[in-house]
Amino acid sequence: MTQIWTIRHLLVITMTAVALMAHAQNTQLQPNDPIPGMNLRDQHDDAWTIPADSKLVLFSASRDANALIQAVLVTKPSDYLETKKVVYFSDISKMPGFITRTFALPSMRELPYRLGVVMDAKESAAWPRRDGEITAVYLENQRITRIEFISKSTTLAELLERI
Repeated sequence: MTQIWTIRHLLVITMTAVALMAHAQNTQLQPNDPIPGMNLRDQHDDAWTIPADSKLVLFSASRDANALIQAVLVTKPSDYLETKKVVYFSDISKMPGFITRTFALPSMRELPYRLGVVMDAKESAAWPRRDGEITAVYLENQRITRIEFISKSTTLAELLERI
C-alpha cells in the first residue's frame, strides 16, 4: 500500500513540475520584468545585445512589422536608433533556411542600421507579439515599464521622435 501511495505522489509531483515548466516557457514578458538575456547575432553575424542604457526595444515577428519599421528607418541617418537609445530585432526563425540565406540576410546586410536577428524561435518566445504589428517595449534601468503594439509607420515615427 505504501508503495502505491509513493508512486501516486511521485506521479503528482512529476505532473506538477511538467505543468510549471510548460507555463514558464509560455510566459510572456510583462511590465516590471527585467530584459531577458538573449544569444543573438546581427545581420552581419556579429554578437547583438540590448545595451544597458536602452530606452526602447522594437521587436518584429512578421514581414509586415518589418516593413513598417523599415519604412520609417530608411528615411533616418544610420546612427538614428543608436542616438535615440533604441534597438531593433526581428524574428525570422519561421522563414525557410534557403530563403533566409539567399534573400533575407543579404537584404538585411544592406540596411544602414544594426538589427538583431532571431534564428531560433526559443530566443524570442517570451516576447509578446501580434501579427503584422511591431512590439514596442519601453525600458528603464533594464526593466520593462510598458509594452505597446504599433500597426502604422506614422505612429512609429511619432513615437521615435518623442524618445
